[in-house]
Amino acid sequence: MIILSLIIVVACSEKQELTYVPLISTEEENDTSLLEESENVIRTAFASVVSPEETRYKYDLLIKYLEDHLERPILIIQKQTYDEVNELLKNGEVDLAFICSLSYVIGTEEGYMVDVATTIIDNSDTYRSYIITHKNSGLETLADLKGKRFAFADPYSYTGRLAALEMIDQMGYTANDFFEETFYTYSHDYSVSAVARGAVDGAAVDSILFDMLLDLENEDAMQIQIVQKGPWAGAPPIVVSHKTDENLKTEIKELILSLNENPRGQHILQELKIQEYVPINREKYQPIRDAMKFMGED
Repeated sequence: MIILSLIIVVACSEKQELTYVPLISTEEENDTSLLEESENVIRTAFASVVSPEETRYKYDLLIKYLEDHLERPILIIQKQTYDEVNELLKNGEVDLAFICSLSYVIGTEEGYMVDVATTIIDNSDTYRSYIITHKNSGLETLADLKGKRFAFADPYSYTGRLAALEMIDQMGYTANDFFEETFYTYSHDYSVSAVARGAVDGAAVDSILFDMLLDLENEDAMQIQIVQKGPWAGAPPIVVSHKTDENLKTEIKELILSLNENPRGQHILQELKIQEYVPINREKYQPIRDAMKFMGED
């Protein structure tokens, strides 16, 4: 019921204004007030690629590792949308961020973020969009979703929106004239749950996250079928702000890229289900650049 309520809250159309749901309470914000005032703190941003609780839990070990080796406290700043995280990077309000691939392409082309690393998962540093429906829905193709309710993850998500817009364009449609109604969930696993529980008929989701849910035999993911797959593109990266201190940039990058070289780092990677972090190959993000013409479609 919580998930279904969230979907309803963030329902969007041409005539509706998006409503954002805060991710942390006022009490939690007050608990970090002293840390925020410290000049030595490293501010690190997360967008809700997965649900807020899961995002924080998964990366606690990595953040603690960085704190220990950098000998500086790290303040976690979690935002609802990718655009909000990009604004923090642009303004130098965070030093480090875990973002999506489209946000990365936008930020590097505008010059306000710098590469750190991306992931190798299943021997690949790429991922793709999955268009999903409920396995008992009778909806077997993307074309079957015409006139149906559909969930996007975020306006600035490649796998959760932009790739889907490109697939629909290849069929001669825009999202507005293809779907009956569209929604933003601001979380890929919320999108999976929305389809599994009947809040929407279909959704666009991150292949890495969805495959991980299947491996974990997630109850909602087990109710899902993939009806179309988008083109491969560079996986979600870690970046730093263009205003981050140069020495700190170098230290962070070296620590991230060497995680697989020591037992503690190997354990962290295992918990995150990542083989290793590697330098970013910018050429692999070209499919995203090509699809950016659809950014303002709806």
